[in-house]
Amino acid sequence: MSSNVIELLRAPRWRVLVAHQRADVRHPLRTLIEDRNITVVEAADGEAALGVLEFSRFYLLVLELDLPVHDGVTVMQLHRVLLAHERVRVDPPAVIFALAPEVRSSATLTDHLRLLGTAAFIDDAPRSEVASIVAAVLRARATQNVVEKPAVA
Repeated sequence: MSSNVIELLRAPRWRVLVAHQRADVRHPLRTLIEDRNITVVEAADGEAALGVLEFSRFYLLVLELDLPVHDGVTVMQLHRVLLAHERVRVDPPAVIFALAPEVRSSATLTDHLRLLGTAAFIDDAPRSEVASIVAAVLRARATQNVVEKPAVA
């Protein structure tokens, strides 16, 4: 006897955009990040990333700082401007920047990016710790959303 009951996922389904010009970086990042609770969408440049962001909501953006067409900072800021003009208030997604080794140690750059609201930084060459960094950022975002949204009386 078959059942008409469908089991729903108990954990949230997070959407993550990975925007990097090199496929040999995007695909490993997707493999490290994606699991049954996280869906990853890829973009190869800033224009493609903005196109995806125009029609879909994401909880996290993993952006290459030096994206072609529009750099990562421009993508982040233009997306925030678009969200500010939505009829319904939408919180901007958290942002993780992928930084090349030669700029990752620049305190001036990383301090500036933190002031813009960057949640974390990862190496431009994907490493296994990316999954734990992404998970920590998503957990922090979920906690922030729960704290900021008061219960209905």
